[in-house]
Amino acid sequence: MKIVVIGSSNIDMVAQVNHLPAPGETVGDANFIQSLGGKGANQAVAAARLGGSVTFVTSLGNDMYADILKKHFKKEGITTDYIIDDINHPTGTALIFVANSGENCIAVAPGANYSLLPGSISRFSEVIDVADIIIMQAEIPYETNKKIALLAKQKGKKVLFNPAPACLLDEELMKAIDILVVNEVEAAFISGIDYTGNNHEKIAQALIEAGAQNVVITLGSQGVYMKNNQKTVYLPGYKVNAIDTIAAGDTFCGALAVSCAQREIDQEALGFANAAAAIAVTRSGAQPSIPTLDEVKCFILEKESVLSFNS
Repeated sequence: MKIVVIGSSNIDMVAQVNHLPAPGETVGDANFIQSLGGKGANQAVAAARLGGSVTFVTSLGNDMYADILKKHFKKEGITTDYIIDDINHPTGTALIFVANSGENCIAVAPGANYSLLPGSISRFSEVIDVADIIIMQAEIPYETNKKIALLAKQKGKKVLFNPAPACLLDEELMKAIDILVVNEVEAAFISGIDYTGNNHEKIAQALIEAGAQNVVITLGSQGVYMKNNQKTVYLPGYKVNAIDTIAAGDTFCGALAVSCAQREIDQEALGFANAAAAIAVTRSGAQPSIPTLDEVKCFILEKESVLSFNS
């Protein structure tokens, strides 16, 4: 499966705290971790570890982190030939609080990520020609994502778009999306319909009517919901001990892209992505939490064996 991921790279500065601080509150006794992240980078690493042949297009800054990230991507087996060097801005940085409950809040300084502008597409348009699927997120400029999506659609390539952080999508972009992956908050924001906890179908239908071919709504511990014009699928979440939800959604996207690169989206593909994300939340950090293909296969077999034994 040839997968092209176009998106952000960040250095994650993570503080593990007893609880997320309220406005004006200082929370002490935190544990600090510095790791590699960014939604684009996370999804690229996930796709690579889970069996995809990945090319990553990103923009890195004028600091020591650029070389660290390039070496890291190469170690993961990711093609880095189309990475852009931005000499005017630092590499993107994310400041993250993670509570003991697994909840998190994040502030991102985009830095070089915002230098991945529409005019840069000519540098890497050739890799779209050989891709099975293109993955994008919303931590790079909107117009860049739109131009890439339209180009990919013109070339007959699948587009998986994960609009996170949440952003409004115009009709032209929506119609270029094969698989729209959103969580409950993003789904409600983009559709304009308040999420009530049980109106997934209404929200998904609105997003389909807006142009997306397949709508996937991730529901955290509650699982995943998928809808298109032919079918609806709901899979419950796996019961695991969640300690950190950072990169769970990115792991899901990378896994789903691997599964759907050369076939249509179905229950098996969603189950694979669901399992990969479930493993990720049991570990700390962004990319350190992303499992390998063998780990996901073993996890699924173990869970199926338990279900079979209990039935």
